Amino acid sequence: MCNQVKEPEYQAIGQHYAQLLMDAGDSAEAAKVCLRVLPRTSETESVAAWESWIFAFAEANALQLVAPHIPTAGLSSTVYEMVLAFLLTSDIAQFKELVFAWPPTLFNAFSVALAVEDQLEKTTGDREALQETLAFLYDRLNQPAKSLKYHLELFTVGVLDRIRRENLFDAVRDKAELVMRYDDHELGGEARSLGDRCEAKGVVLLTDNTDAIPCSSVVKQLVSSPEHLHVYLHTLLGKDSHLGAPFADLQVELYAEYDPAKLLSFLRISTYYTFDRALEICEERGLVPEMVFILGRMGDNHRALMLIIERLRDVPRAIEFAKEQNDPELWSDLMVYSRDKPEFIVGLLELGGTLTNPTKLIRSVPQGLIVPDIRRALTNVLYDYHLQVELCTDCKHVLDADCELLSEGLRRVQHQGLAVDGDQMCLVCQDSLAGSVALSFWCGHVFHDRCVLHPDVLKKTMLKSMSESALGRRNTRLMHGSIEQRRMLTQSKLDRTMLIRQYHPVCPVCAEYDQKKMAQMHTGWSSSERKDHGEEPTAELLPPMQALLL
Repeated sequence: MCNQVKEPEYQAIGQHYAQLLMDAGDSAEAAKVCLRVLPRTSETESVAAWESWIFAFAEANALQLVAPHIPTAGLSSTVYEMVLAFLLTSDIAQFKELVFAWPPTLFNAFSVALAVEDQLEKTTGDREALQETLAFLYDRLNQPAKSLKYHLELFTVGVLDRIRRENLFDAVRDKAELVMRYDDHELGGEARSLGDRCEAKGVVLLTDNTDAIPCSSVVKQLVSSPEHLHVYLHTLLGKDSHLGAPFADLQVELYAEYDPAKLLSFLRISTYYTFDRALEICEERGLVPEMVFILGRMGDNHRALMLIIERLRDVPRAIEFAKEQNDPELWSDLMVYSRDKPEFIVGLLELGGTLTNPTKLIRSVPQGLIVPDIRRALTNVLYDYHLQVELCTDCKHVLDADCELLSEGLRRVQHQGLAVDGDQMCLVCQDSLAGSVALSFWCGHVFHDRCVLHPDVLKKTMLKSMSESALGRRNTRLMHGSIEQRRMLTQSKLDRTMLIRQYHPVCPVCAEYDQKKMAQMHTGWSSSERKDHGEEPTAELLPPMQALLL
């Protein structure tokens, strides 16, 4: 029978029946009829029919019955936006489903996003669906700065990797707190160590990209969440201690509050915190070791030592602190304080080493004071001094042996002769040394005796046996003379050498070199200043010379 009814008549009858159902208040049944009889074409009559029935269902507050089946083409964008606006306040789950399913050209995504944001502020129910919708819409609008906010709030998997991959660091510049919360979610919300939290992806992203995400901006955002701020600054310290310099005082307070065990290490590393402020923070929390370190840096060693003695009562630590400061007055204070305290007396005797005077310490002990373990301490002191005496004695033996060995080598070298070739030139006059009396210094430089010695000295040291005539017959005597003749000639050389040494001659070449060297060492002083300081360069005397006949 239906097959014999024409399509237009069938649609008209169906719509008339659906209208009767609507008038009777049966919107659900009317929706079923409409879905069967309404045409799904892009013709004007079809579009008009769908829009008419959509408005009818909207008036009946039953738009959710037909919304999933509305054609996704041909209708006005106003119709689609009206459907979404209705579902936004009545059925958020269906609203989200349609936003994700409908093509982006059907409605104005920006207008819908504004409506969703307004609804999100009002609702306290299914906020997650609205946040997912907003993240989707802003991604579609290519606004990552807004979409990432909702992705981070939803803890979307892989969002931090996306930020690195697409270089969206500027988009999270004002979302440091969300990034840190994302880390907490990734870590499972358990109580993790500071090391684990500093290796999380979010805080690493913030500290690795301080150019795009300035430290000052991050700190301002995390002030309201001090634990997150502590994790961030600790991670930043591991990357570059200079970046966190403006926040050093704040970091001292955070360490004292959340991780006191690491505060002393931070105080040693950093040089940017204020001593007075750091000391105040440590005093408020009773952190004595940290107070001792700060006082030591401030130069108040006496107060620091008293803290160790009175608050910690740690004898080895007090002695170690005194050793580090290397202050005699500090040792004196420690000995004065220790004279009526047996544990400190024993500690100083055992650990003080050579920096304390055991005799003075023992004499300062009051009469009648009982000092447990004093016998053992004194035995150790005597044993240590015995070892020192033995060590000094052995060192003296080694030193004496070395000196004797080196002296013997020096004597052996000084007793050797110096060979001079007759073809050599005098380094003063540049004439040949052949047929002349030459002086050879131990530095190896050779000169005519007349070029080095003053004429008066030359005259006083000239021997008859070394006259020019004797000099002319030298080669013959050496080659054909008797042993006695050669011995006499050698003796004459030695005699003259001893005479010349009495006048302490200096090698001209070495003297000039020494003068230049001294001048270079004192180029910062004028000649008058060098004279005032007794630093006028003078040639150092060389070892004795030896006279040779050529």
